[in-house]
Amino acid sequence: MSIIFPGNYVARLNAYRDQGVQALPGVNFYKQVGAVVLSPDTRGIGNNETGFLAAGTYDPLVLSPDLRQDDKPRKDKPFVVPAGAVVYRTAISAPGIFAGSSGKTIVIDTLGSNAPATGTLTSDALGYFPKDGVSSVLNTIVDGTAVSASVDTLVKITTDGDFIAKQSPSQGADRDSPAAILVELCWYMPAPAPDADDANIPFAVEAGEGY
Repeated sequence: MSIIFPGNYVARLNAYRDQGVQALPGVNFYKQVGAVVLSPDTRGIGNNETGFLAAGTYDPLVLSPDLRQDDKPRKDKPFVVPAGAVVYRTAISAPGIFAGSSGKTIVIDTLGSNAPATGTLTSDALGYFPKDGVSSVLNTIVDGTAVSASVDTLVKITTDGDFIAKQSPSQGADRDSPAAILVELCWYMPAPAPDADDANIPFAVEAGEGY
């Protein structure tokens, strides 16, 4: 994990590098985004290569920053909540995903009673999902309890319909990318104890120089 400080927080946190920000002294905050990619335009990414996703349970992946599919030295990573993390927000969106009818749903599988209740993303009358997605209610970020104190927790989603990659409005020329189910989790963890850089420890001096 890499930690930045508020004055350097000028871009999205890098989920692939597990980058966090110490927004409060002694507390590191993280935003992780995973994806179930479903697009024939970018076949070979992540979980699906045909542009069709059957109803079921899937593991989102934290996607590699290497965008070329024929040259990807850094592979996609599993989406996990690390041991000791307190989750305070969950969110789901589905750009470019077509459910075919209304009432089809996508949910994050339960993370246990210590995580906020996840919202249900539901397709509209046209068969698409709301552009802004759905997120959990943000009640508080204090006095939270870790999802697990001892083990990492794998994040999963469940769908109850068969989905295809399809843009609304159409992008023309049979372009169906980007099409993905996106999952966001936000959590915080205690920062490590201070190290030598946190204190003005004097340099050693040679004998005879005094103070």
